[in-house]
Amino acid sequence: MDKLRALNYFLKVAQTLSFTEAAKAFDVPASSISRRVAELEASLGAQLLHRTTRTVRLTEAGQLYLEHIRMGMAQLDAAEALVRERGSTPSGTLRISCMPGYGRVKLMPVLQDFCEQYPDILLDVHLSDELVDLGGDQFDITIRGGAEPEHRVVARRLDPNRFVLAASPAYLAARGTPRSLADLAGHSALLYRGPNSILKWMAFDGGDWVYPALTPAFVSNDGASLLTMACRHRGLVLLPEWSLRHYLDSGELLAIELESPLSVTRSEQIGIFMLYLQSRYAIGKIRAAVEFIHGRLAEPS
Repeated sequence: MDKLRALNYFLKVAQTLSFTEAAKAFDVPASSISRRVAELEASLGAQLLHRTTRTVRLTEAGQLYLEHIRMGMAQLDAAEALVRERGSTPSGTLRISCMPGYGRVKLMPVLQDFCEQYPDILLDVHLSDELVDLGGDQFDITIRGGAEPEHRVVARRLDPNRFVLAASPAYLAARGTPRSLADLAGHSALLYRGPNSILKWMAFDGGDWVYPALTPAFVSNDGASLLTMACRHRGLVLLPEWSLRHYLDSGELLAIELESPLSVTRSEQIGIFMLYLQSRYAIGKIRAAVEFIHGRLAEPS
């Protein structure tokens, strides 16, 4: 049995939960994928995948095996890439995944400059809020908002992701400027829908976290759409400062300061983080991108 090939096939099936999709990725018949994985299971004496005519899912043993071999395979890929590019300028395909809003507003201008400095690196940029896997043939770098990850990956903070409440001057002139949490009850709210639910506005009043009463006027999973509605005087918007900066500087929107600042999380460790595997940092294209992006986007500490 070619164990390395079998491991790569198993990783792809575990990722896609489909023998057909794995076969397309390697340009081989699905029967070849199935046979190699079956040989791997036989050598281990354990079933890694539950197969039916319609679904594929990991067994408990398969999940455990996947967690242990994923890092090792990523390190092997990194070692091969490091040896191949030794002594050469950074080159090859670099896969980056980033949140859509931050990607369009902040990351893409930086990557345009990066391409001019490193013309031999082909950027493959994926804008999505979905969680993705680092390493292997997935992504080399991901940029996500939230709490700092606790393990497995290196996380470098790019932005504190501080949320700011804002509205248009015309809206505030017509409806008044709120100064307390109680004042929000009489206002229209433009709400952001995250991957799992609508983000709730909350504030710490000195004793506990409270959720102010809101009257939703518009809901979207697209920050740009919320900004458009805010500029058209439809309500209050609570978004990261980096996404509001242009509108605040131009005067299209005004920042609103409440007695108790609003947030969308109780965590004090939130931010925009650039994530990558330490084992792959030595690869020239990854190291170049990490340092370039961090140098351009990270706020001074």
